[in-house]
Amino acid sequence: MKVLILFMILFGFGCADNHIKKYEPKERDYVFPVEPEELEAQSSEGSIWGKNREGNYLYTDQRAIRPGDILTIRIEEFANAERATATSTSRVTEMNADISAFLGLMEKLKEIDPDIQPSKLIDASSQTKFDHSGETGRKEKLTATVPVIVKKSLPNGNVFVEGHRVILVNEEEHHFYISGVARPFDIDENNTLTSARLADAEIEFTGRGALSDNQSPGVISRFFSWIWPF
Repeated sequence: MKVLILFMILFGFGCADNHIKKYEPKERDYVFPVEPEELEAQSSEGSIWGKNREGNYLYTDQRAIRPGDILTIRIEEFANAERATATSTSRVTEMNADISAFLGLMEKLKEIDPDIQPSKLIDASSQTKFDHSGETGRKEKLTATVPVIVKKSLPNGNVFVEGHRVILVNEEEHHFYISGVARPFDIDENNTLTSARLADAEIEFTGRGALSDNQSPGVISRFFSWIWPF
């Protein structure tokens, strides 16, 4: 009996989800941004031979353009951004006032101190100068290969594709997601397409696990970074 219970426990662990955390695949509800043109109804030829059936042709185009077809996206994304700013401001203010008569007060002050000069009673000046310069740069590179599924055929003949890829290596889980709109003639004979040819593309690469957790600061460090004013 104990052996049976132990076997059931081990079997349960073997059937358990191997994801580090519960994984919920992203699904994008793509809406065609342009209203399709209304096409005039075409009369039927009344023939049992249909020109839109691939089986009726000796040579057919096998590109993945129908919903449910699979094609491969080569993700080749490169980003290089640089930005530099410089600011310089200067301000000088001077103020001189000559008080020669103020309700008879100046005469009283001269009687007390004959050396008082009314032209120098108020004399102020200020100068402000601000110089600032900054420069920032960032480079990114992402290369991967992700199979995608044709999810939707658009009215103009283009297709909306979407795909996921999850890789688990040494307790580190990597997630690839890509979606976008592809033109059929950009798909090569091997049903392969580069990410640069995708319109309205969304590309995500995330990871979770021991390495990802160690790269982020702890709770205490984030708390003190939030309250530290300098």
